[in-house]
Amino acid sequence: MVRFAPGNDLGVLDHDVSLPDGTVVHNPFRVMPNGDGSEVVFTVFRRDGADAAAFDADAAAVEADLTRLRDILQR
Repeated sequence: MVRFAPGNDLGVLDHDVSLPDGTVVHNPFRVMPNGDGSEVVFTVFRRDGADAAAFDADAAAVEADLTRLRDILQR
């Protein structure tokens, strides 16, 4: 399950993701105007107990999602 921050005009798209084991992961996500476009900033935190490989996998998944988002928005 994903739960986003309430709608706002500040570009805050923070969201919590509930994992199958019940762990909830908070994901800070911001959209900021930049010239004629926007910049997004997504912070990936290393989860408690996650080794380097698990962190790298999380970061790669976020990168893939952001790449898809960019591709959709640039159509």
